[in-house]
Amino acid sequence: MNIVISGAAVVKENQCITARCGWRQIKVDDLFQLPPLNTVLVKKSSRFGRFDKYTRLGCAAAGLALDDAALTAAGRKVGFIMAGQYGSFVTDLAFYETAAGNGQFASPNLFSYTLPNIMIGECALQFGLTGPTYCLDSDQGRGIGALSEAAWLLFNGEVEAILAGWLEVPPTRLAMEQKGAIVLVLEKKAAGKEFLLELAMDQRQRLSFGDGSVINDILDVLAVLKMADDQK
Repeated sequence: MNIVISGAAVVKENQCITARCGWRQIKVDDLFQLPPLNTVLVKKSSRFGRFDKYTRLGCAAAGLALDDAALTAAGRKVGFIMAGQYGSFVTDLAFYETAAGNGQFASPNLFSYTLPNIMIGECALQFGLTGPTYCLDSDQGRGIGALSEAAWLLFNGEVEAILAGWLEVPPTRLAMEQKGAIVLVLEKKAAGKEFLLELAMDQRQRLSFGDGSVINDILDVLAVLKMADDQK
């Protein structure tokens, strides 16, 4: 079975890009407040305004990637695997600041986003994801663990399609670290279905491109997607 990438999105605080549409100069906070960008985002999230930054970046990237793939998850078993090093740590710190002293003013809103997998839960509600959804710790190889895990689930028939990505919101004192989200949509190759890139997976669960070169980082995939787009 061949695995293909059918959609891709990169989201930063003030910019969003999809594989087919290019950059949109728009603040992440405004994404769900606009008229529908597409059929995937037509259901505006009433909770988006109170999301922490980690959840906003992740949900925005997931929604745009699904749209880029022209994939509607409703009625299909679609999962989501996300990797990152810091997780919801920035939100955890913000919550502990509100809980200082006797905890009388501890923020219930911040508390509700103090686990990294809550972001994926919000995506599951927003986009109808019913397959495996969880986070992985990723201190080496940006997003490669999530990408490999997602490919394995797809290869073994656990899902019909799956989102895989990397999400990072580092603490302020580590501001030099890159902040943002990358989400790819993986599907099985099917006749008549457009896709961006085809991948292979060996018995050791290592992913590679068509020329046999091994994928070590999710940025490797983005580089190949950009090269293909530049050659059109």
